[in-house]
Amino acid sequence: MIIHMDLDCFFASCERLRNPSLHGRPIAVGGRGDPFIFDIKSRKNIDVSLENSGAFVPTLFYDAESGFSDYFVEKKKIRGIVITSSYEARKMGIKTGMTIREALQRCPQLVVLPPNHLFYHEISHSLKAWLQKKVPVLEQYSIDEFFADLGGWIEDSDVPTFIDTLRQEIKSTFGIPISIGAAPSKWIAKMATSAAKPDGCKTLLEKEVARFVDPLPIDTFPGIGRGFSRRLKAYKIDTLGDLKAAKHLLYRWKKPGIQLYHRVNGDDCEPVAPGHDRRSIGISRTIDPIFDREEIRRRLIILCRHLAQLVARIDAKPQRLFLGIKYQFGQKAKRSVTERFIFSELALRRQILKLFDTIDIYRSLPIVRLGISCGNFDTQSMLRGSLFSQEREMKERNLWRQTAKIRQKYGIDTIRSAVEML
Repeated sequence: MIIHMDLDCFFASCERLRNPSLHGRPIAVGGRGDPFIFDIKSRKNIDVSLENSGAFVPTLFYDAESGFSDYFVEKKKIRGIVITSSYEARKMGIKTGMTIREALQRCPQLVVLPPNHLFYHEISHSLKAWLQKKVPVLEQYSIDEFFADLGGWIEDSDVPTFIDTLRQEIKSTFGIPISIGAAPSKWIAKMATSAAKPDGCKTLLEKEVARFVDPLPIDTFPGIGRGFSRRLKAYKIDTLGDLKAAKHLLYRWKKPGIQLYHRVNGDDCEPVAPGHDRRSIGISRTIDPIFDREEIRRRLIILCRHLAQLVARIDAKPQRLFLGIKYQFGQKAKRSVTERFIFSELALRRQILKLFDTIDIYRSLPIVRLGISCGNFDTQSMLRGSLFSQEREMKERNLWRQTAKIRQKYGIDTIRSAVEML
């Protein structure tokens, strides 16, 4: 059997650990696209991390001691969205993705808190270390979700007792509620967890899977987004039972359709994977409309600094760089370049600014989003790049590595380029 564990209202539960007076009250943790990263004077920028992932989990962390006004109010306007809410708040109609302004209008007594992602990661890391001593094979799916394979270790008949004991131990040890589902396959176990929420357990034996899955709407299955849902409904496929009966259609859609069919059928045989190879990393930000291209270039340099710090964390050697920009009225431009070069923050900056000069074709339009990423990581240790510039590039690489160590220890804003502060 495979089990799926999902921490209930994780960010909100963590805030209640920090402030027990919040128990029983409607609370929400909010987030913003990024209020500090491009600020010339701000030094609230602490660190970057690739340790966990998930919805609304950033790679960039800030000092979380700011209050509501400091974090959410800008020019007398309330900014930001709800990234998680307690069950008390959900009963009042508060949903993930709702604007903070709308949430407060619906529930004036709602307590809205800035996120403290460093603390959330600390709790998640501690729980992972604890779980690794409790189960033989553990996969961290996101900051608040885990899979574990109990096959050959716990008899199927003993699974309900085991997961309920595990749930109670987690709650008593960490003070955080968790829901656990068990089933013969990963994605059916994840669905069982959804049925067990909040703070409960549900086990589906193989003979019970079809009866549980078939009547459910297709939108309830993990991995079926809005686009895929519309596509399926166009063929009158409304339930997961309908989907299972449409094998011929799903197989016509090649790999995505075949994979989905077997996941819903529960015979995908996907293993619990303790680790994953990272294929790419990136950072993007939505911004207020900006015409000034020099300001855009300054912001790209800031994004390069943060992306370079992420690359330093995993000691990667990227070969592919990507830049994407979005204009105010929906136009987009993007391009990637692949070449062997000696990576450093300065090398990344040169390449990204060069790409920007190439793809910025709507120069009369303001820009509202910037995104950069790198991937196609090289595993070879040989020197790369041009023979004519190799000495300079090696000096830049050595300088970048030393500054990355300082930033990791004292904060990523500790060392910044002068152009960033103009």
